[in-house]
Amino acid sequence: METLPPLAPLPPPEVQRSIPSQEWELYLNAWILLLGARLETPVPVFRDLTPKDESVVSFLTTFYHHLAQSGANVFQSGTKARSLRKLCFLLTRRTLLELNAPPPELLEWTYLSELSCCYPSSSALKKLLSDAWEKHEDVITSSLEKGKAAIIKQLSGLNTSSITTSISDTRLLTILASSLPSSGHVLMAGSDFLDTLAEAYLAHHREDVRKSLVANVYVGLTSLLKGTKPNLSLLLDQLFGLKAAACVGTPKAKKEPTLLSDVICSSDLLARLERYLAVQPQKRGQDLVSSLRTYQLESKQFHHRYQKPKKRVDKGKGRASDVAPPETVYAHKMSLISQIQDLFPDLGSGYIVRLLDFYNDNPETIIAHLLDESISPELHHLDKSEQLPPTAATRHDPLPPKPTPPLSRDELAPEELLTTRRNIFDNDIDLAELARSPNNTQNLRLGRSNPTLTADALLSDRTNHSAQKAAILSALATFDSDDDERDDTYDVADVGGTVDNDTTADSDPTTKSKPASTNDLDLTLLAAYKSTPAIFARDATTRRSQPRAQLKRETGMTDEAIEGWAVMLSRDPKRLSKLEELLAVQGTGSGGGLAQPELASTSYRRPGRGEESESGTEGEASGARGGPYRGRGRGGRGGRGRGFGAAGAGAGAGGRGGGGTGSGSGPDQNPAASQRRKEENKASRANHNRRQQRAKKVARAGGMVG
Repeated sequence: METLPPLAPLPPPEVQRSIPSQEWELYLNAWILLLGARLETPVPVFRDLTPKDESVVSFLTTFYHHLAQSGANVFQSGTKARSLRKLCFLLTRRTLLELNAPPPELLEWTYLSELSCCYPSSSALKKLLSDAWEKHEDVITSSLEKGKAAIIKQLSGLNTSSITTSISDTRLLTILASSLPSSGHVLMAGSDFLDTLAEAYLAHHREDVRKSLVANVYVGLTSLLKGTKPNLSLLLDQLFGLKAAACVGTPKAKKEPTLLSDVICSSDLLARLERYLAVQPQKRGQDLVSSLRTYQLESKQFHHRYQKPKKRVDKGKGRASDVAPPETVYAHKMSLISQIQDLFPDLGSGYIVRLLDFYNDNPETIIAHLLDESISPELHHLDKSEQLPPTAATRHDPLPPKPTPPLSRDELAPEELLTTRRNIFDNDIDLAELARSPNNTQNLRLGRSNPTLTADALLSDRTNHSAQKAAILSALATFDSDDDERDDTYDVADVGGTVDNDTTADSDPTTKSKPASTNDLDLTLLAAYKSTPAIFARDATTRRSQPRAQLKRETGMTDEAIEGWAVMLSRDPKRLSKLEELLAVQGTGSGGGLAQPELASTSYRRPGRGEESESGTEGEASGARGGPYRGRGRGGRGGRGRGFGAAGAGAGAGGRGGGGTGSGSGPDQNPAASQRRKEENKASRANHNRRQQRAKKVARAGGMVG
């Protein structure tokens, strides 16, 4: 095959709309056939014929240009349009990668940009552009330099048409840089392009112009962090240049939006740069990011963060489909139409509606003009037999009339049956309904279903014997006769109280005054508090640290509980001293000593009434029967009884209690307080106690009083 039929260029969209659909289908079939023939040619033939075939270049350039400008509306057929797009992409790929010197038109930045517009977010496109860049880097770079120079010249002028063209070209470069990061490196090389964009941003206040400029700068700067060879130094240089142009950090700084402020406020450029510097730290870059963060806070009022619009999901909350549009409802004119049609029955309802619209709904005027045949000339061309278009139902009645009594399901129409609501209880048997219905006796049984069936007949029935036997054996296989049922005698729900299942704890109640786990927890926290107090700091950095995580695992406490424990410990010095003593005892116990638990006092203490009452209590405790000055005998007032100890031989040791006289023989007693207590309790206790003791003695003597 020496030659192939040429390809006709793709016509503009306005020409396509004038082509009949059947003829357009033939054009699509022809293009698909010719593109497939070129793709199936062998490599030597393809390399020989393609450089000489100018129709391929003409078709591909016009195809992607019209497709990028008009979108998917450029075609009238969906399935064949997708096939044509696929074949065009494959032919472009084969031309760029298999030819050593492809046509220069296919390596122009405009063609590559329009190609990127037609296949957004396509991994195959990015792979194609990357391979083409590696093979034809010099040609593509030269084309990009020419395009950049043309845009700089257009933005520098004040002509509105040139600005519009430059903005369109800038958008194409932005799309190409997002698909091919290496082209973004070419755009960011040098400072003339960014300086021109910054001046154009300040000179033009149109929203679309500024957005296109910001998008181009953002894609160009972020492309310096992508690719196989990121260029961080060039990115920092360009940011420093934009910072100097905006006079950031100087008294000359203008309180107005700039290109730099728009880029850092409406995009995530600084976040990307911070993530990159976290992996490859650099002092120069970190200082720049810090200053730009400050400038971002100062300029935040001029910009807003760009967010991708959310796709709205149709929830079916629109206007009801059975409601006719307002322009097709003529209910308010029906009475006027009937008045005119009573006199002129040959006139159509549509024609009368047009007359009413023209004469402001005045039927008298219309009738007068019809009788005089003086209708306005503007209405002579109308069809007098025109009828109104058939309209849908006016409005859905939420409460349509229903027959009384309601119809049964057998009497309902099929469409009414379809709209009946159903639920899971529809198939339930209504016993009351069955009792009233004489035809449903087979579904309602009273007693046994088969009264004549006996046990012998049931056992002798071998119809389903195998299946029943298998079911019984499988049930017995799962039953374990040795598996005792759990004893729930002492469950909390049955006992009504708390059951202590801890068998390892000491039976001595004095050792349970404070749980051992609490002491161990406090000692663990105290040891950490003494060694590293900073571990209890209340900040995010400390909470994420490894020592804090280790302490949380050891204690099972949360961050808030650990920090609260440290705060309360700092406010309670006594608790701190107790814990330190306990820690010291534990330390001694590790060397052979034993930790002494804190024992609470178990002796009775009468509630005191001041300092005098406390001293009296102490005196009573020391001089009572169990005190150190205990005596024997019946020493009366001034009498002398037998005493034990040094105090027993004293003059005041008489009486049973030893030192119970008003003079007071004990060294620590208060005589006045003792006397007052004795007189205070004499009426309530003394005489009654004596009478009871005498009664006991009489009972022991057999009731004989001598």
